[in-house]
Order: sequence, then structure tokens, then C-alpha cells
Amino acid sequence: MRSIQLVKRIFLPLLLAVLFFPPLAQAQLLSLDNLVLDNQAGRIHLRFGLRLAQTDEIQTVLQEGVDLWMFGTAKLIAKRFLLPNRVLNEHQVEHVLEWNPLAQVFEMTLPQKEHLVKNKDFDELITTHWREITMDMGEWSMLTPGQTYHLVLEISVERRDIPVWMRRVLFFWTWEVISPIHYELEFFVP
Repeated sequence: MRSIQLVKRIFLPLLLAVLFFPPLAQAQLLSLDNLVLDNQAGRIHLRFGLRLAQTDEIQTVLQEGVDLWMFGTAKLIAKRFLLPNRVLNEHQVEHVLEWNPLAQVFEMTLPQKEHLVKNKDFDELITTHWREITMDMGEWSMLTPGQTYHLVLEISVERRDIPVWMRRVLFFWTWEVISPIHYELEFFVP
């Protein structure tokens, strides 16, 4: 009798936790490469590359019919002393990754659905198109000399086929395939 109560008290909550809580996203498979913020023809340009380690797991997920969505957000923030910080500009980039079983190729839709690129070699596709991603962060003239600014870059790779209502109902569930990355850069305009 005591052993049954022990099982109910200890193992039942553990079993429920394993069944109902999501597995943690995998180890840091996605990393940032060559983050550069510069002035090009009077515009603030953010350039960075992404490296993806252990692509076999991602290829398997894609070949099982799951579409992935790489979503990145960059915010340019003016730091202020007494007042709250102010977001000067925010820019987003997204790439959709898919597997086409008929053609046996991996497909990537580039930002704003400009065009679709295909390749049988997933590593080559990722390396080619994630080597350098650029974002226009606005006019350089909006930066005040002597002011400190903050750049925040967040990138995630998630399942694309999850409806919005399900994301809201199951808010505690992680839909990430790869752990998201978060980078911050503080700079001073001379």
C-alpha cells in the first residue's frame, strides 16, 4: 500500500512532466558570423552571417515534411540617461526552408518572397544564402554624434506549420527546432 502511494506521489508527477512539457531545443546549432554595422551611402547597414552546425538533424526534420522558418529581428535603440530608451528602427528578415519530395531538392524562399532557390545539397544551400544577410536600418543622419546606441539581433528557427491559435493555446510549448540566438552590440557615434 505504501509503495503505491510512493509511486503516485513521486513517479506520476514526473511522468506527467515528461509527457506534457516540451523537450528543450537542441544545443546551440546556430551561430552568428561576422556581425558588421556600417555606413554605406548615408544608410546604416547591418551585415551578418549564420552558421548551422549538425545539419543532418535539420535535413531529417525537413524530409519528414516539416517546413522551417528562419526569422530574424534587428532593433536599433537610442540609449537615454533619464528617459526610457527609444527604438529608432526595427527590421525583420525571414527565410522559409522546405523539402520538395517530388524533385528531391531543398528549397529556400528568400525575404519578401523575392524568389525561390533550390539545391540538392542542403549544406551548400545554407552556406550560400546565409553567408551574408543584410538589413537596412535607416538613414545614418538620424544618429547623433556623441550618443550611445544599442543594436539587438534575435534569430530563431521554428516550425512554420503551427497555426497561430495553437501557439496561443499552447504558449508553454516550444516550437523551436534550434535554440534561438540573441546578440547585442553597443556602439558610440563619434
